[in-house]
This record gives sequence, C-alpha cells and structure tokens, in this order.
Amino acid sequence: MKIMPKEAYIKPHQILDDLKHPKRNLEVRYSKEEPIAFGLVALIADIVTDDEAGAMDAVEDAVRSSSLVGEFEVLGTSRISATVKK
Repeated sequence: MKIMPKEAYIKPHQILDDLKHPKRNLEVRYSKEEPIAFGLVALIADIVTDDEAGAMDAVEDAVRSSSLVGEFEVLGTSRISATVKK
C-alpha cells in the first residue's frame, strides 16, 4: 500500500506508528519511505491481514481512519504461507 501524508510536514514514521496503534489492529510486515517531490515522502507498507471476506475493506477503513493519511493506493495483494514445512 502506498500511503501519502495529509500534510507535507507529516513524516512516514509518524503514519507507521499510527497504523501500528492497537486501535487500528493492523500488522505491518515491511515498510519503506518513497520520496515524491518537494520534501513530500510516501510510506510504502506491506500490511498482513486474514484471508477472509471483507478483510481488505477493513484494512482500507483502518488506514482511511488515520488523521495523518491523505490518500492511499493499494499496490497489490497476495497470499503468504501461514506455515512453512521443512
């Protein structure tokens, strides 16, 4: 997910901390910063959720509910293995 801050002074780590807050119940597996222009930096976040109906809507609602988030875009979805057998 590519997440843009609501204001240019909001830093990606602030958004990440807000998304990880227990009230949002999001698990961020990986994140990085992506410079956009003129000091504006987006957060690229790999968010893990259950594979059930409506799960992606719940993730989008949680991201949308953050007062630090301006816009966001889902860059892709995939399944990950819950267990790896040796």
